[in-house]
Amino acid sequence: MKKKTAGEKGNSVLNSAWSNKNTELTEELTNARPADISHRNEITKKKLLKTALNGAVRYAAMLACFLVFLGASGYVASYAIQYMEKKQQNSQISELAESIVDSRMAERSQQSAGNAANAALGQSMDDFVIDIPVENNDTYNEYFEQKRAPVVGLQRMYPDVYGWIDVPGTGIDYIVMQGRDNKDYLYADYDGSYTRYGSIFADCRNSRNILRNRNTVIYGHNMNTARIMFAPLLDFVTDEEAFRNQHINVITPDGLYTYELFSIYDTYASYNYIQTDFESDEEFIDFCNACREKSIYKKDITFTKDSKLLTLSTCTVRGDGMRWALHAVLISVSN
Repeated sequence: MKKKTAGEKGNSVLNSAWSNKNTELTEELTNARPADISHRNEITKKKLLKTALNGAVRYAAMLACFLVFLGASGYVASYAIQYMEKKQQNSQISELAESIVDSRMAERSQQSAGNAANAALGQSMDDFVIDIPVENNDTYNEYFEQKRAPVVGLQRMYPDVYGWIDVPGTGIDYIVMQGRDNKDYLYADYDGSYTRYGSIFADCRNSRNILRNRNTVIYGHNMNTARIMFAPLLDFVTDEEAFRNQHINVITPDGLYTYELFSIYDTYASYNYIQTDFESDEEFIDFCNACREKSIYKKDITFTKDSKLLTLSTCTVRGDGMRWALHAVLISVSN
């Protein structure tokens, strides 16, 4: 008998195994009951369905994350765009201020030259006595004029311009508006265009003559994401030294009003910290003392019936009807 080679032996083993496997499969299919086949099909369907569901969940989660990413990106981009617009607006207002200040300086220079010429003419003419007052340029307040200039300039085009507020060292340096009610400039710029930042605006109940107000109230959004509008006011919550040394300037066409900060606290919007009218001197003094006592930090300040307050109001961004209130008392007036 001819001996099989190694290759032939291997093929023989494989053929034998395949034959046995086919035999087992044939027997299994022959002996399988319809219920068994149905059960196996049901298991297969469940596996396929589970796989499909898992895939759908994964894709849905990925889509949700992508949409959240797009939304967040759009939100941040929107803030960035409006932040740049706000900076551009402030730049335009500053340029307007500089042009008006330069114009006023030129007028003052011409007036001074004319006064000097008239004075010299009066000295050389014995028959005439010319009494023309010469303006004292030493009293010129450059800071006041630089802040007052855009107020005066913008008021010619936008009568709702109330003044200017400057909280040194915080970046709060804005035009202040005043509408017919306290919603007009909640989401409107000084020119009436929409902006989510709104404007810094005075309470509609306040007089434009600040000295007539016992409590001048000014509102601003807490745009903490972009660190603009009234957001920097909250730095005084954690910085007691800054709180104790902070002055606030409000500028109107009538003068420069400087206030000393004496109170900061959070409170419900329903609390009447924005009260502007008082039935008596005693009620006003009680209001001042209550504002002082509610403060996170205490200052030893005495109030009288002639005291003048400035109240700054902004939201807490917690969405729970709370507000941050800051109170300051008038300490000087320049004009």
